[in-house]
Amino acid sequence: MDASNPVAAETYAAEPDQHRLLRLVLYDALASEAMGTLTTGVFLVGFALALGASNFAIGVLAAVPFAVQLLQIPAVLLVERLRSRRDISVWSTAFGRTFLLGAAAAPLLGPGYSVVALIVALAVYQAMAAIAGCAWNSWMRDLVPSSQYGRFFGRRTMATTTLSISLALFAGFLIDSWKRYAPDQPVFGYSMLFAISGMIGFIGVYLLHITPDSPMPAAEKFDNPFALLLAPLREANFRRLIVFLASWNFAANLAAPFFTVYMLKTLGYPLTTVLALTIGSQLANLAALGLWGTLSDRFSNKAVLEIVAPLYLICTFAWTFTGLPWMQPMVLYLLVAIHIFMGIATAGVGLATGNIAMKLSPAGQATAYLAANSVISACFAAAAPVLGGLFADFFASHQLSLSLHWGGSEEDVRMQVLNFQSWTFYFAITCVLGLYALHRLSLIEEPSSSAEQLVFRKLLLEAGRWSVHSLSSAAGLLRVVRLPEWFARLP
Repeated sequence: MDASNPVAAETYAAEPDQHRLLRLVLYDALASEAMGTLTTGVFLVGFALALGASNFAIGVLAAVPFAVQLLQIPAVLLVERLRSRRDISVWSTAFGRTFLLGAAAAPLLGPGYSVVALIVALAVYQAMAAIAGCAWNSWMRDLVPSSQYGRFFGRRTMATTTLSISLALFAGFLIDSWKRYAPDQPVFGYSMLFAISGMIGFIGVYLLHITPDSPMPAAEKFDNPFALLLAPLREANFRRLIVFLASWNFAANLAAPFFTVYMLKTLGYPLTTVLALTIGSQLANLAALGLWGTLSDRFSNKAVLEIVAPLYLICTFAWTFTGLPWMQPMVLYLLVAIHIFMGIATAGVGLATGNIAMKLSPAGQATAYLAANSVISACFAAAAPVLGGLFADFFASHQLSLSLHWGGSEEDVRMQVLNFQSWTFYFAITCVLGLYALHRLSLIEEPSSSAEQLVFRKLLLEAGRWSVHSLSSAAGLLRVVRLPEWFARLP
C-alpha cells in the first residue's frame, strides 16, 4: 500500500472495522438461529402436542409470528422518530426473549392453561421480535454493501444452517434421553429446550449491543406519519412485489405448518424420524445456498425465483401421493426426496424474496418499504394456518379420489392416482394458489445485467453446471463439513 495516498490509507484502515462488523452480524445470527432451532418447527409442534394442543391451537401457534408483524406499523414510526435502530433492536429483543422462559414454565400451569400460556408467551416474544426486526432490517440494509447482499447473506445463512443442523441433532438426543429418563413427563424435556433457548437469546442481545450503529440516511419528510407507510403502495413496481409475496406466503403457509403434524399424527412417524427428515432438508438447503446467493447477485432475484418457486410447488404436490395405499411401502423414500428438493427450493425462495425486497426499497425509505412489505405479507401468512386449523376437522371427514380402471381381462385393475383427505387437501390447494403467485411474480420488474430471457437461460445453465459439482454425494457432503473460506478470513 502507498502510504502517501490518503484514500488508500483510509480504505485500508476501514477494512478491519468492516470485518468486525460482519463478524458481529454473523455471531448475532448464530445466536438467533440457535434460539429458533430449539423453539420452532419440530420441537414447537412436539411441545404443543405434548401439552394436548388441538389442530386449531397449532394453527394459531403457526400464525402468531406472522400476525404480530402488524406491530411493524408503529415500529416504523418509532424508528423514524428516534432514529436509533440499534437501541430499538436491543431493548425489544431483550424484553421479548424473557418470555421464552415463561413458555418453558407453561407445563406447570396444568391442563387447560398450559397451551394458552405457551401461545401468549410466544406471542409476546414474537411481537417484540417484530419491532426489533423492523429496525434491524433497515439497519442491515444500510450497514451491508448492496453489492454483497447475495454473497454475505447467503454465506451467513450457510453458517446458521450448519449450526441449526448440529443443534437439532443434540436437541433430539436430549429429548429422547429425557423420555427414557422420565417417560411419564416428556413435556418437561421440551421445557428444558425453551429455557436453554432463552439464555442463548441474551447472548444475542449483547452482540447486538456491541455492533456498530450507522446513521440513518435523510428521508423524505411527511406531514402525516401514515403517508410514510402508504408511500410503498403508491409505487407500482413495489406494489406488484407486495402482491406476489402476500399471495405466495398465503399459499405456502396453508400447508407448511402442518407438515410435521401430518408426519407425527397421520403417518405415525416418531419424532426422531421427522427430525432426521428435517435435517436432510436443511443439508440440502445448506448445499444450495452458495448457488442461489451467487446467481442472485450475478443475474437477478426474480430469475432465481422463477426456478425455485415452481420446484417448491412440485414438492408440495408430491406430499399428496403419501396418502395413496399403493405408495405406503415407498412413502419414507418419497419423503426423503421431497425434503431434499424442498430444502433446495426454500434456500432460493428465502434468499431471493428477502433480497428483492431490499433491492427494490429506495435508500432513505427502506424502513417504511420493508415494513409495508412485511406487514401485508405477514397478514396473509397468518390467516392461512388459522384457516387450516379451523377447517382441519371438515377435511378430515371428507375424501376426494381419482382412480384408473383397466377392464376386459380376467381381472379388473384399479389404481388410485390421487387421494385427497385431511391435510393432503391443503397440499393440493397450496399448489393451485401458488400458480397464481407465480403469475404475479412475472409482472415484477427487477434490474438485471441483460434481457430477462437471456438471464433465465444463463441461470439454468449455471445451475446445471453447479449441481454436478455441488449436489453430488461426495462434493455436497464436503461443503457441509468443510469450514468456508470466508469464515476463516474473518479477523
